[in-house]
Amino acid sequence: MNRSNQFNYCIDVKSILKRCNLILPLAISVFIWLSFSSIAYANPLPTQIWETEQAKVLLPDWNQISFSDFPSVPNAGSVANRSWQAGDKLEQILQLVDISDLKPEILSLAAIKQLVANSTDWQNVALSAFPLVGKQTLSNLVEIVPNLGQSRLSEVPPLATLTSQISLDTPQLNNLPISQVIEQVPQLAEAQLNQIDLSGFSIAQIPNLTSVNLEQFTGWETERIANIPNLNQVPLSQFPVPVAEVGGGVMRIDMIYGASESKRQNTISGSDVEGFAVTCTKNCAYIELDDLENSGRHISSPLEGKQWISGKYQEVRGGSGCLTGWEPTGRHPFGKAFKVVVMEPDETTDKVDTALYFRLSVPCGKSPYIIGPIPFFSYSVNSPIFVGLLEMSLPTTAAKSAKSNQVASKASNSNPTAPTTSQPECVHPNTYIGNVDVASLVEALANLESADSNNYQAIGAYVCADGGTNCGMALGRYQLMSYREDLQQAIGSVAGGAEFLKQLNSGTKPTSQELFRYFPPAVQDRLVQNTLAETITRTSSQVDPTTGQLFEGNRLIERVAQKHFGGENSKVDANYSDIYGGYSLKSYGEKVLQLYNYNNKDNCLSNSQNSNFIDSAIAGSTTRLKIASIIGLLGLIGYFMQFLHPRQVRLFWLLVALSFAIAFVH
Repeated sequence: MNRSNQFNYCIDVKSILKRCNLILPLAISVFIWLSFSSIAYANPLPTQIWETEQAKVLLPDWNQISFSDFPSVPNAGSVANRSWQAGDKLEQILQLVDISDLKPEILSLAAIKQLVANSTDWQNVALSAFPLVGKQTLSNLVEIVPNLGQSRLSEVPPLATLTSQISLDTPQLNNLPISQVIEQVPQLAEAQLNQIDLSGFSIAQIPNLTSVNLEQFTGWETERIANIPNLNQVPLSQFPVPVAEVGGGVMRIDMIYGASESKRQNTISGSDVEGFAVTCTKNCAYIELDDLENSGRHISSPLEGKQWISGKYQEVRGGSGCLTGWEPTGRHPFGKAFKVVVMEPDETTDKVDTALYFRLSVPCGKSPYIIGPIPFFSYSVNSPIFVGLLEMSLPTTAAKSAKSNQVASKASNSNPTAPTTSQPECVHPNTYIGNVDVASLVEALANLESADSNNYQAIGAYVCADGGTNCGMALGRYQLMSYREDLQQAIGSVAGGAEFLKQLNSGTKPTSQELFRYFPPAVQDRLVQNTLAETITRTSSQVDPTTGQLFEGNRLIERVAQKHFGGENSKVDANYSDIYGGYSLKSYGEKVLQLYNYNNKDNCLSNSQNSNFIDSAIAGSTTRLKIASIIGLLGLIGYFMQFLHPRQVRLFWLLVALSFAIAFVH
């Protein structure tokens, strides 16, 4: 461009700016407003419609959601010797022990491959893509990989290469079984496989490696999800303990309130430490809930007016052992693998967004849920929202203490104020009958009965028991037989339920929609809870033939599980099984006990002090984005200032400041 054209260009730009100096700042503010609002109301995950008689509820489609599908974590953080950066993916942050609620360790590579569509053949996956195997010693591999010790050294190229680096006699050893090779070259026993470059070998070159459960590998707990081939692509509904809807609680968002509210006590939010009815004292942004019928003031239900407090403004106690601290208040409608948190209720638009928070684990405890916020669903007033097991909202005897998320405390990095009410040594939620936590027992049965199926929509085959006198299908999350009297009463009380029962009795398999209509999740939960409560009470007064004492403790759990599986009159610890030849009564009770203890192990609270290493992970990413946008825009504005008259410059900056203020207040 020559000087003359350049001069004319500058004059044109100047004239344009003179005409548009009122529009440009407004355009800037619109740009900022659109940028931030689109982030707030994003819905990044696959969804499904769950239809009830009163409403259609939007739910995550866990059959299509894996860890690789979650958005990146927006905030950096650290816990003990663990840290992560803003922009990291969950699969890069979380270790297997962090998702122990899903029991990934009982999977093998072969099992994982079956759960993932279009997974790569092991011949084409480098051994280096599975670094956990590289950390194993040769003696450990021989111990855990079936028949590896009987394989000739030459048949397993990675081990042959490792041997060649340690022994000069490799040609003579190649035709010997690997177990004999280790005997002749003792230093091989403690040699780790990652002493050689594993990128040139495939996983398939170690026979039977893919059949080994992850928990058999030394150090499996600290391996990241991303380092287990295909694990990050396994649908969350397909883990051994699947992510699924817990309970059938669906409510309607009646009102949305901002942070100016205070003293809210009718809550259903909190933590698994404080319970899910934690009072909020100040900065109580929340959504007010009502039942789906929206019957109005003349008909009041126990759920009317329940408040789900925003975790952006209220923190509650969380974590266990050495990692106790603070986390955003919320709920666990999909299990304890993560927490669902209400974020920013917007009174001006009647919209609210939610987010997910995850936690870390170390040998001495679990952290609060602080890895987040991961954008989740957004809702409007009158939208139905899934809140999970409503019984979880009952208060525990733990001290109710809320801590405001104030800027001053975060800037000073000081410890949160400790609750003033003393904490009991062990907290038993209101779901206990005697010393049995019914809620944990319900979850244990569900994990065993429907872990590999469609949860509340699971439908078993048509079978007959008791010499053909009782025929029917196992239904729902707890696989309750359709010929049960209490089940038939529950279904029969629903309009059309009698015809549905006739359909079941004839052996006609219902659709999942029919099952949901006539035997919805809330009814399934209530029926099994009532049944277990009665069975626990009755069994605790019976004598255990094995011990000669009344059933109590672990034996009570096992016997109640046996009755669930085989009926009230089933034989104690019998070795017979059902028609599928799976669990015997005895092994079924033992497995339920194992799952129960796993679910129930963190109910007692630690007396550890709150740790000061837990940084707040609730705010910050949006601020950084706004600052970056400001810097870029100010640079652009500064360039064009040279073309404006001083009086127009002052007016221009005044309008720019006003537009930024409007955008940020929003």
